[in-house]
Amino acid sequence: MIRIDDSLITPEVKQTLLANSEHFTFQKNEILVDSGKICNYLFIIEKGMLRSFYYNKKGNDVTNWFSSEQMVITEAYSFFKRKPSNIIIEAIEETTVKAISYEQLEKVLSDSKEVERFMRLLVTEIMLTLGKKVIYHQNKTAKERYDDLLKTHPNIFKRANLGHIAGYLGLTRQSLSRIRSKSE
Repeated sequence: MIRIDDSLITPEVKQTLLANSEHFTFQKNEILVDSGKICNYLFIIEKGMLRSFYYNKKGNDVTNWFSSEQMVITEAYSFFKRKPSNIIIEAIEETTVKAISYEQLEKVLSDSKEVERFMRLLVTEIMLTLGKKVIYHQNKTAKERYDDLLKTHPNIFKRANLGHIAGYLGLTRQSLSRIRSKSE
């Protein structure tokens, strides 16, 4: 979960991106990016919450990312490589976004060193976050992962359903329910 704050983006870069983006509103459960389709947008969330997920070999829905206000989300492989997505991005509540298309982003990147620097910082932040997430899931107990998420992103528990949160934590819904009942 990457929040776009003043350490990542200057007001000028933000204005440039917003001026070159489109405005969309998605309803709860609406799919923004579907598996097998090319992801055409980088989304900056103004209001609401999105999640990205996939279906594992057992057919289970596994959430791998949540994004809410002032966060960014895309299906990076599909967006940058222009290949069909393996990930689905879904609104888990009514969500308003600014969306910059691949073509517009490429144009802005070629015109602006400041936007290019922002994208480099953003990609670095995403890589660091993903690296931490892999190590985190391998070295933390289920209870520790739950406690950390509750501490760092308490609103997720009010906005996302427990099945999505369980998948994000690498747990079954039943395991998450047991952990929650012991924590209360």
